[in-house]
Amino acid sequence: MKVLKAYKFRLYPSAEQKAFFIFTFGCVRFTYNHLLKERQQEYQRTGFLGKGRTPAQLKKEFPFLKKTDSLALANAQLNLDRAYRNYFRSQAGFPKLKTKKSLWQSYTTNNQQGTIDLVDGQLKLPKLKEHIPVLVHRAVKGKIKSATISAKYNEIFYVSLLCEEEVAPLPKTEKQVAVVFCQEIGIRTSQKILYPPYAVAGLESSLAKAERRLQIKATSARKRKVKLMDARNYQKQKRRVAQLYQIRYQRKRDYLEKLSFELVQAFDVIFIGKDSIQEQPGPFDQQDWLLFLQKLAYKAKWYQKQLVFVEVPRLLQDPSELERTGTALLNKPNWQGRQGSPRE
Repeated sequence: MKVLKAYKFRLYPSAEQKAFFIFTFGCVRFTYNHLLKERQQEYQRTGFLGKGRTPAQLKKEFPFLKKTDSLALANAQLNLDRAYRNYFRSQAGFPKLKTKKSLWQSYTTNNQQGTIDLVDGQLKLPKLKEHIPVLVHRAVKGKIKSATISAKYNEIFYVSLLCEEEVAPLPKTEKQVAVVFCQEIGIRTSQKILYPPYAVAGLESSLAKAERRLQIKATSARKRKVKLMDARNYQKQKRRVAQLYQIRYQRKRDYLEKLSFELVQAFDVIFIGKDSIQEQPGPFDQQDWLLFLQKLAYKAKWYQKQLVFVEVPRLLQDPSELERTGTALLNKPNWQGRQGSPRE
């Protein structure tokens, strides 16, 4: 089965390459905002929403756009088209202007006849003469389709390579398991599984201490009648807090990634209880549960395992009872027709 899989790596560009990335971020942001404003003005003038101009047409008016990657500008237009489609389908709000003050900046370019390649820890990208050093922590398989360059504070750079690769189904185990949400460890199961390591106690302590320091620095800045955006110590501590939150998010995401693969690898049928979430204080919340289900769903599809959603009472927290209910459901005719997403 052919699937699209993304690999994200840390980049270590030179000063010249950093300048090119930052310039490209600005050109992509300018293209997106300019096309958005033109569409808004056309709608106010005519009452109709046209397709507007293309990046190629913008280059005639703004020659500086010729210095950057043309595919990055084309993808900015496609992203705007997608934003409008999502808005009219009631899947998202109205498209907003992009700002250079955002924490993250990014652009996407496509692989055309080998313009993007990763060899021996060196990344080849369009418009760049020299390759970029990459921290490769896992092997990239399949054909590279596109690359997304992103930067945090325009200081820390990453690349996400979207690859098309062949995924083989996992061996059948003839086992089944039921899974319910748990605030302490993410999930509880009806069968014993090997939980991946997840240690954040020290991180939570550091985060609480960093937030207290941030509050102290904010109070100090106000007493000195200094705006928070101009208070260097406050901004420095704010970045530290954001960094700790990012570390916690990445650790939790990695934990859910490994946990979902462990279930798919060990069991052929996985029962999930709809509306079995009981909000209580803990490291994991409803958003983590939905993220876990998202990862579990695509892994089950990739590796040809079965994911079954079972209607259960909202406060049901017993995975063994859920497994019995799910097994009885499988024995009923036309049970597939009642399947849906956990949000339904």
